[in-house]
Amino acid sequence: MRARAAILVTLTAFLMPLAAQAQQIVASAAAADSQDVTQTAPEPAVMTPPPNPVVQTEPDFPRGRISGYMFGDAYYNVTGDPVHVYSGSADLGKVNIDGTPNIGKDLNGFQLRRVYFQLDNDLSVKFATRFRLEMDGKELTSGGKLGVFVKNAYLQAKNVVPRGNFFFGEITTPTFESSEEFWQYRAIEKTIADFRGIASSSDLGVELKGYADGAHKIGYSAMLGNGQGQKPETNRYKRYYFSLPLNPIHDFKIEPYVDYEPGVAGADKALYKLFAGYEFKKAALGGEVVDQVAHSRIAPNTEARGFSVFARATPMPTLAAFVRADRWQPNKRNDNRVDQDLLIGGVDWQAYKDVHIMPNVESMQYRAKGTAVAPAHHDTQARITFYYKFSKP
Repeated sequence: MRARAAILVTLTAFLMPLAAQAQQIVASAAAADSQDVTQTAPEPAVMTPPPNPVVQTEPDFPRGRISGYMFGDAYYNVTGDPVHVYSGSADLGKVNIDGTPNIGKDLNGFQLRRVYFQLDNDLSVKFATRFRLEMDGKELTSGGKLGVFVKNAYLQAKNVVPRGNFFFGEITTPTFESSEEFWQYRAIEKTIADFRGIASSSDLGVELKGYADGAHKIGYSAMLGNGQGQKPETNRYKRYYFSLPLNPIHDFKIEPYVDYEPGVAGADKALYKLFAGYEFKKAALGGEVVDQVAHSRIAPNTEARGFSVFARATPMPTLAAFVRADRWQPNKRNDNRVDQDLLIGGVDWQAYKDVHIMPNVESMQYRAKGTAVAPAHHDTQARITFYYKFSKP
């Protein structure tokens, strides 16, 4: 018995430390399992409030924009009438080529030929206005200074018909709007219809202008004006304008145009014009034909006709070149007449954005037909034309 009791006491003394160590191991494992469960348990999703709705605001109206441009020249008349007539110290010779011979040979100087100052104001999504002042080097005040007059002043109502806008006021006429935009060198010279003075660049009246299709391939412009340009109306007759600018394929433009103006005692006038132009990658080629028939009951009818071909190229971003040739027949129904050829050529260096310096030459050649006598001298003017434009904002 004593032996068995001794054995039990010995086993108990040996096993008690093992049991305590086992309890520590189990407790450590349980703690580790509990820690793993805590670390791997996903966090609950955080609830976020719904986003605030975006409130639509009205467009910022009215909003305006000021813009304009200036061009002028340093010039020298290479050929022309060599006879100089003076009034005091003023040479009475003509400075610029304008279709009537002759300019004064050797005349030289500096001139501003045009300055535009324009304010465009968007009153709303539907209505806008334009006010444009022009300084023309030929329009002088009573004191002989450079004069300023209103070139545009109109109200535009947008989308009065699908893709069509309505205008009222002193409006740009559609006569040479497209050809001048394509020519791009109004600072050098007017297009042929404008140069010959057979239509005004703006007139007081109403116009509907837009596109017949959503792709803007078929345009139209229908205008009714006084026919007096920037002057007030002086009679009860009006001028009717219509143009059909077309863009049938990419980079090709063509525009037939007609206008008609009745007059006193059947002295009406009809102008027909066709413009076409094609844009290449770095060049463009354009041309137009103009024909104006003037009827009279007391004299033979007359028909003035002109042709113009022009090209421009831009081999470098800041360097371009341009050429143009016009033929003008003042009355093709008269066999005895003096035709005129206008030749223009030059280069265009863009010294800075919207700042251009353009050396160029303009020459008028006179061609006698039948028994007519041409002027004794051709006219040639060499120029350096300076042009810049501005806008804000």
